[in-house]
Amino acid sequence: MAQTRVGIALAMVCAIALIFGGVRLTHFGNLSASREDTIVALTQRARRPEPLQGRVLRNTDTAVSHRGAKAQEPEQRSAEPEQMPAKPTGCLITKWSAVWLVGPDGTRSHIAHPTDDCTLRATEVGDELDKYPKAHGGEGKYQLGTTASAEACKRLKGCVTVTAKMDDAPAAAEEAPPNGWGLGPSADWMRNSRLRFNKEGTKTFSTLQLSPGEPLLLVFGGASVSDMLRNWALHAQKIGMTYVVTCMDEKLFNLADEYGLPGAIFSDEASGRVTTRWKYFRMDPKAFMTMGILKAQFFIAFLRAGFDILCADLDVLWLRPPTPYLNGEVASSQLLGFADVVVSSDVTNGLADTDARWWGMQQEMNTGMLLLRSSPGSVAVCEAWVARMQQEMVSISKLPPNMLQWWSNDQTFFNEVIHRSQKLQADLKSLNANNVAAASAVLRQHTTLPQRRSKLDETLARMDTLRAGRSRDFVETRNLVFRALSRPGKPAQTFSIGTFPFEVFASGHTFFTQSLQQRLGIQPVAVHTTFQFGDTAEFAWGKRSRLRERLMWLVDNESYYARRGPGPDPSELDYSGFLALDGDLVDLHAPLIRDEASASVKLEGGEPFLAASLKARGDVFQMREGDPNKHLILDSFQRRLVHNALALARAMRRKLIFPKLQCWSDRYWNTLVNGRFPDVRPENHPLPFHCPFDHLYDLDKWVHSDAPFREYSFLDNPRVRAEDKQDSVRLVVRGAKPEPAAEARVVTLDTGADYKQAADAVAEKGWNDAYVVKVGARSLELLCEHLGSAEENSKFNKVMHRVLGIAEQVRFCDAYVNRNYNGRQDDRNNPINCTWGFHRPPPLPESGILGLGGDSQTCETDASKIIAARLKEPERTWQNFRNERWSTRDRPGYLYRQYM
Repeated sequence: MAQTRVGIALAMVCAIALIFGGVRLTHFGNLSASREDTIVALTQRARRPEPLQGRVLRNTDTAVSHRGAKAQEPEQRSAEPEQMPAKPTGCLITKWSAVWLVGPDGTRSHIAHPTDDCTLRATEVGDELDKYPKAHGGEGKYQLGTTASAEACKRLKGCVTVTAKMDDAPAAAEEAPPNGWGLGPSADWMRNSRLRFNKEGTKTFSTLQLSPGEPLLLVFGGASVSDMLRNWALHAQKIGMTYVVTCMDEKLFNLADEYGLPGAIFSDEASGRVTTRWKYFRMDPKAFMTMGILKAQFFIAFLRAGFDILCADLDVLWLRPPTPYLNGEVASSQLLGFADVVVSSDVTNGLADTDARWWGMQQEMNTGMLLLRSSPGSVAVCEAWVARMQQEMVSISKLPPNMLQWWSNDQTFFNEVIHRSQKLQADLKSLNANNVAAASAVLRQHTTLPQRRSKLDETLARMDTLRAGRSRDFVETRNLVFRALSRPGKPAQTFSIGTFPFEVFASGHTFFTQSLQQRLGIQPVAVHTTFQFGDTAEFAWGKRSRLRERLMWLVDNESYYARRGPGPDPSELDYSGFLALDGDLVDLHAPLIRDEASASVKLEGGEPFLAASLKARGDVFQMREGDPNKHLILDSFQRRLVHNALALARAMRRKLIFPKLQCWSDRYWNTLVNGRFPDVRPENHPLPFHCPFDHLYDLDKWVHSDAPFREYSFLDNPRVRAEDKQDSVRLVVRGAKPEPAAEARVVTLDTGADYKQAADAVAEKGWNDAYVVKVGARSLELLCEHLGSAEENSKFNKVMHRVLGIAEQVRFCDAYVNRNYNGRQDDRNNPINCTWGFHRPPPLPESGILGLGGDSQTCETDASKIIAARLKEPERTWQNFRNERWSTRDRPGYLYRQYM
C-alpha cells in the first residue's frame, strides 16, 4: 500500500515536471540494439490546440500540424565547426520523432536540432531505418549542428521513394463491401460481421432503412461513463437520428440493453476490451489509446459493411439534425456532401476558418465529430490511424501503471496521419483548370451511387459558375483538401477531407466561453464540451458542470431538484432547500488603487517581468483590457461574496445556488492576447464575460466537500416545479442599495447582523420550509462575516480551505508581457511570464475579538465602514524562489495536480 502511494506520488511529480517543461514523455524498448533506436523523445511538445498563424511548409505538400517534435539522440557531439553546403542535398526520414538526412550515397546524418515541422516533412521508415548506414560511422559530422539542421529541415522533402520491401506480386485492390462502396449494407451483413449486437441493436438493424448518403450515427464508451451515454442518447433521440452504441466493455454492452439503447461489441474478445483502474478512461494512457484503436476498428467494420457513418464522442450533444450539412444542402457546405472524411476542428475564430488556413485543418482537427463515407479513402485513413496508434502503444505500455496522462490521444495521431499524407495538386476552388479537373476526378471516382453522382455533377457545375464570378458565395464555400496515403503493399490511396463549420458544429470554447452562438442567435447543430477544466480520473466534472449550466444535462435524479436528497458528498443529506445569491457581484467604481499583483498567489518569469509586476501600482479600472491582474483583483470581490453566500447557506443548512460569474480574462494553457484566445476578436468575445464555473473553481474538490451547491441556471430548469420556484423568501438588509425583488415574503435584517441571526430570523417567521431563500449581493455584503461561534467559524474555514482556490491553481500568461516568448515553456533563458491565482477570501474569525478565544464577536453596524473594510487592500509579503515570487506559503504538494 505504501509502495502504491509512493508510486502515485512519483508519477504525479514526474508528470507535473514534464508539463511545466512543455514536453511529452515517450518510452521505447526492444526496438533495436542500437542506442539510437532506444532514444527517449523528451522534448516533443505537449499536444495543445494552438493556432499556427497560417504557416505553410516550403518544398513540400504536407501541411503543418501544431504537434511539433524535437528529438534528442544521446550520442557524442562533434567538436568540429559545422561544414554544411548552403543547399543540402538528399531527403528526410524519421522514426520515433527523430529525423535524419539521407545523402546521395544512401548514408544518414542525424538532424540533432529539427525544426517544429521537420518530422512532418520527413518520411516514416519504421523498421527500414537500418537500411541507411550512419554517415561517418556515427561519429563527428554524423551529428548536424543547429544551422545545418535548420537548413536541411527548411529545404528538403521526405524520401518519397523509401518504402518497405514489397513482393513482385501485383498490389491488391481495396476490397469493396458486398453491395459496393457507398451503396449501403447487404441484407446479410450482420451475419457476416465481426460484431455482436444486443437485443435493441438487433431490433434496430433488422428494420433499418437509411436513405442514400444518410449516415449511421455511432457513439462509443465504457460503463464508467454511463451517465454521459444516457445524456447523449436523450439528445440524439430528440432529433430522431438512428444510432448505435459501440461498446468498449461487456458491462456497457449489457447496460445498453437495460437503457433500451442499440449496442454493438466485437464478437471476439481478442479484438479488444478496454479495462482501467480509473473510473474515467481519459486519464489512463493505455486504456484511452486502446479505446482509440477499438473506436477506429469499429469504424472500419461499419465502413466495410457499406455504411456511411457519423461518429461522435460522448460529450458531443446533438441539438438539431445535421443532415443538411452532411448532404451538402447548405450552400456554403455543399462540397462536404461528397468528401470521404469530414471532421470538426478546434477553431475558435473566423480567421482560422478560411481557404487560407484550409478551413481549420492548419489547427487541431477534432475527431469528436467525424463523418466517414463508405469509400476506399476513408477506410485507408482509418487503417493508417489504427496502425499509428498501435505503434504508439509500444511507448505507452512502458509508462508507470499509476501515470495519469493527457497530452496525447487517438486524435493526436489522426492529425498526424492526415498531415503526413501527400497533398495533391487538386483544388475545386483553384483558378487552374488542371487542379479543378483533378479534384473533380477524385470525387467522381469515389461517388458511385447514381443519385449522388447526379447531385455531384450539379454541384460541380455550380462551382464552375461561382468560380467564374468569384463572388462572396464562392469565397465562403468550404473547400475540400485532396490527399494521398502511401500504404505498404498497396497502391497509394487518394481521399478528400473537409471540416464542419465551427459556428454550428460548436467547440466548447465558442459555445460555453465566448457564447458566440447565443450572441449571434445561432442554434448549433452540435456542441462539443471541449476547452474545459475540471475532469479527473474519477469523472468528467467540468463537462457535466457546463452542460448543467446550459440546461443540457438531462439525467440528474429527481433528488437533485428536491429540497432534501442525497448528493455526491454524504453531508448533503443534512441540508434542506436552497439559497440563491443574485444581483451584481462586482459593483465597484474608479478609482480603485491597488498594487497590481495584490491578488496574485505567484508570479513566474524573467527578472524584468517580476520586478515590474511587483512595482506596478494604480487604478484597477485604468489597467489594460485583459490584464490578468485586473481579472484577479476584480474576481477577489466576487470570490468574497461567494464565500459569504456559502457561510450564510451553511448557517441556514441550505444548498447554495451560484450566481452568474464574471471573468475579465479567458483561461488558457498557453499565451492569451489581451485576455482572449489568439485571433479571437474583441467583438466575438467581449470582456468581461459570463464564464463557466470551472474557469474559476476546481470542481472535483467541491463535489467531495461539505459545501453543496447548484449551478446558476438551476431555477430555470424545467424540472424545478413552478410551485417550488414561487415558494421563495427574500432577505433584505437595511442600508443596502435597493435590488429588484418579486418575492411576497421578505425578511428584513439590521446592518451587521450575522449569518446565524439571518437564519434565526427566517425561522422565527415560520418560513424554514421555503424552497428557496434569495439574497442580493448588496444586502449580503452588509451582513457580519460570522456564524455565531468561533467553533462554527473554524469548521467552515476548513471546508473553504479546500474548495475556494489553492495557491498555484490557475495561471494566466498574456502576450503583452511575452513579446519575446518563443513558444518553448522549457527555455530557461527566455521564460514565459505568467501570473497565478487565486487567493482565498479572508477566513472567518476563530479566536474572538481580542484574540483571547471564546465566542465573542463584535460586528460593525455602520454600512459605510463595512464597505470600507471590504475595500481595504490586502497586505502581501513576497518570497523569492528561483524565477518565481510567492505571496503565500499555502502550496501543499497534493494539490498541484490541478496545475492550469
